[in-house]
Parts: sequence; structure tokens; C-alpha cells
Amino acid sequence: MIATPRLSLLLNWYANPYHTPVFMAHHLGFYKEEGLAPAIMETTDPSDVTDLIGQNKVDIALKAMVHSIAARAKGYKVLSIGTLFHEPPTGLIFLKSSGIKGFDDIRGKRIGYIGRFGKIIIDDLARRANIEPDAYETIRVGMNITDAIIQNKVDAGMGIGCFQQVELEQVSGQETGMLRVDELAGLGCCCFCSILFLVNEAYLENNQENVRRFMRATLRGTQWTLENPEKAYELLCEQIPRLRTDTFRKIYISCLPYFSRDLINVDRDWEKVGLYAQQLGITDETMDCHSCYTNEFLPDRPYSTFEPLDGAYISEQLKAS
Repeated sequence: MIATPRLSLLLNWYANPYHTPVFMAHHLGFYKEEGLAPAIMETTDPSDVTDLIGQNKVDIALKAMVHSIAARAKGYKVLSIGTLFHEPPTGLIFLKSSGIKGFDDIRGKRIGYIGRFGKIIIDDLARRANIEPDAYETIRVGMNITDAIIQNKVDAGMGIGCFQQVELEQVSGQETGMLRVDELAGLGCCCFCSILFLVNEAYLENNQENVRRFMRATLRGTQWTLENPEKAYELLCEQIPRLRTDTFRKIYISCLPYFSRDLINVDRDWEKVGLYAQQLGITDETMDCHSCYTNEFLPDRPYSTFEPLDGAYISEQLKAS
């Protein structure tokens, strides 16, 4: 008997609603049908993910686009093979009771960030707004932006609108606001925070067929999630019971529009983020952003394993009621 190939998948965060397509592909047997047995692992520090995939210590990892470009600039031979979560609104999140209305209001405030690039982005936005470096304080709070705001450790923090902003509003019971990075920096999109599937080129060289099978199964997981959002959330909670709360349900609903329907690396996004990375001082003009990704291992478009909707799911709901 030939053993099913194992591969390691390192998440960029603790398992949460925007990882649903991966967990659906796993739970529904799509990876197994492709002859794969992925081990899905969480991280305790998002900053570790770049180094682990860069050093070829894990097979596949999830990370934001700007981090993948930074990894290449650092000398790591990492490559994006697809997009999981496309252009989630990202920015400075706060309670409206903090008095923050515009970016200039960060003067005298404590601003939380997750990892190194969060601080780089905050400082760059302050520079663009002609705010002196000593006019505000930056504090690294890791994966605990919401708690840091609630506990009054920071006045605002960098986060994703469909995740941390929803969480903050639910936990605090107060109105929240967000100043979007793409608007403040004139990017035109939040693609810098798109969540990607990364591999090391050394792993890819000897595992091309497994990568192709992985992406095919993941696309099926994405399609199934979008076709069956309520069922997908229920199955997600069966696998990860701590997500069965009103807050995580609202986060899940807010995340649905941002799942990439085709997992494509979008050329325009990479070009925008490549230029933004130069502006942030992460890379220089010698970096070719097109060398950071490939769509070679995605199923050909148009692609679908689903028959047209026949109303069966609606019929099931009617019978249940």
C-alpha cells in the first residue's frame, strides 16, 4: 500500500472564519480525494510564518501579500501559488468614543500593531500626514488588537474590518470606526493584505503535482463554502467548537465576500503592492513583483465541480421548518 502524501499547512493566524475553505476541503474529503493528507497547523506568532516557509520548514503557509514580497526581499525563495482571501478592508480600527475621526487624531494616542510591518505602515501613514514620530506611540500587541483596545492598553490598532472591527464592536457593545490604509495611502485597493498560499521554491521543485492537487481541492472547498454558507459555518464549528459564538458567526458572514472565487494571483494587485513595498522601504526598484507569484498550479478557468443550483438546499430548509 502506498502511503498518502502528508503535507504541512501553516495558518497565518489561529484558525478562524476566513480559513473556512481550507477546513471544508479537509472535512469534506476533497484533499483525500486528491491523495493528500494535510496537517493544518496554527501559529502562536504570525511573524514566525514568514521565516518557517522561507527556511522550507513547512510545505505550504498562509501570509499576506506584503509579507510575501518582504520575504523575497529578505532572500527567501517563497512563491505565492494562489489567493485565499482577497482585498479584506484593512486599517486603523478604534472605538468612536476614543475621539478619533481622522488620521490626524492619532496625535497623543497609543496605536497597536500586530507585527513589524504594521508599525512600518503606521509610521509611513504618519509621515504622509506630516505627523511627527514623537506625536504618537506605537505598541506591539500581537494577535490581541481587540483585547488591547478593550483593556485600554491602546487607543486604536491595525486590523481587518471584517474581523477585528466586527469583533471589537461585538465585544465592546459600542460603535467603531476604521480609517482604511488603501484610502490613506492612495492605493486604490486593500490587496496588500490579501491572504496567499505560499510555498518555498525548493519544495515546489519536487512536489509540483501535490501542489496542483492541493490547490484543486482548496478551490473545491472555496466553491462549496460559497454555495453552502450556512452549512459551511456549521461544519467549521463542529471542527473548531470555540468558533460557535455570535461574534464569530458575524465575523464569518462579514468574511464571505472576500473569499477568492478562483484563487488567482491578480497581476494588478501585485503591481500595486510591489510599488507600495518600495514606498515603505521594504524593497527597491530592482525587485520584480511578478517573480513573487505563479498561477501555474491553479485549475484552468472556467472551472467548477458543481451542477447548477436546483433548489435542493432550499427544499431541505422548508422541510426542516
